[in-house]
Amino acid sequence: MKHTSLLFLAPALFITSYAHATTPHAYANAITAHNIATLQHSITHTAFDSFEGSMAATLNENKPGKTIPTPDKDKKSPYQTYGRAPMYGHAATYGEYNDDGSAGRSGGDKYNTDASLNNIWFAYEHISDDVKIDDFTTLDSNQDLGIMGLSGGHSKWGNGITQWGIYTGYIGAHQRNNEINIDSQGGFFGVYNGFSIDNFNLSTSIISGVLDNTATSTFGDDGYTNFWISGIANATYSIHLDDTFTLQPGVQFAYTWIKAEDYTSVSGDTMKNDAFNMIEVSPTLRAIKHIGSGWYGSLNLKHIMIFANGGDLTVNNTTIPELNIGDFTEYSLSLEKSITNISLTANFGRRDGAHRGWIGGINLKVRF
Repeated sequence: MKHTSLLFLAPALFITSYAHATTPHAYANAITAHNIATLQHSITHTAFDSFEGSMAATLNENKPGKTIPTPDKDKKSPYQTYGRAPMYGHAATYGEYNDDGSAGRSGGDKYNTDASLNNIWFAYEHISDDVKIDDFTTLDSNQDLGIMGLSGGHSKWGNGITQWGIYTGYIGAHQRNNEINIDSQGGFFGVYNGFSIDNFNLSTSIISGVLDNTATSTFGDDGYTNFWISGIANATYSIHLDDTFTLQPGVQFAYTWIKAEDYTSVSGDTMKNDAFNMIEVSPTLRAIKHIGSGWYGSLNLKHIMIFANGGDLTVNNTTIPELNIGDFTEYSLSLEKSITNISLTANFGRRDGAHRGWIGGINLKVRF
């Protein structure tokens, strides 16, 4: 991973016709590329949490992939027929509960597991933080994500269960300081597959998107566009300490390829960036607790490491040093309420490190 201080650029500020090009507006593409890598992390974590099921489902000791006994119809009550949970706390569907709330957990996840579509979810997340990139003055960053997803029925695969999904959404992002303002709007589309066996869950996704940007500096406004595609895998393992408390360690890996558009800036300089290659490694830990009466809570910890490679920047055919951003940590609290076929989740948290600020959002899931 390259990490070159901008202090080494000082001599370049006073020689040749490239002097003014080494001001921050030359790094607009690089700033946006790092922002995309961070946004990709937030988008896919939100999508994976939504597809994998409610907190109620995660607490269930009989995870998808385990064999759920088929009740004997001659001996069991009509309530305990095939396709229903034979006892409280056993999942009858992929990642979701199917109970009547008689034990104090109101709102099971009830839907047809064989349906072409069995749930839809909507999520909104806002991120407000200060971003420190190398020796740049800190950037004030605000991001808004709107996401919706659909998932279909599950199917048996080996000794486990697999499920598919699709998701799409909108991005609005703003990063600014006294030297440069970057306003970005765009969208993305992703496909999802989840595989669960016993207490192990593996979620994978391919996501692509586009971000249209306007960078404003003392020279004026520069417009440029970034395209990206990512491959992501997120693995978690649920450790059930009792019927109401579960620890869930995990790790997310991602590779993101970002194409940066070449353009001539309003300063008269030709800006060229090679494609960026971003690699994310993010260990996570979640503690999930049943509070009572259909209320669930979780404490979430994530440490995000994004390694950059490529993206060489040339200004008027002269290569100048690249930018890098350090690691950061997210810790948040989530609260969920389930009522019949609807789950509503809210989360609020903090970022520290190379990103310092606040995160928050809501998620609504409806099961058919």
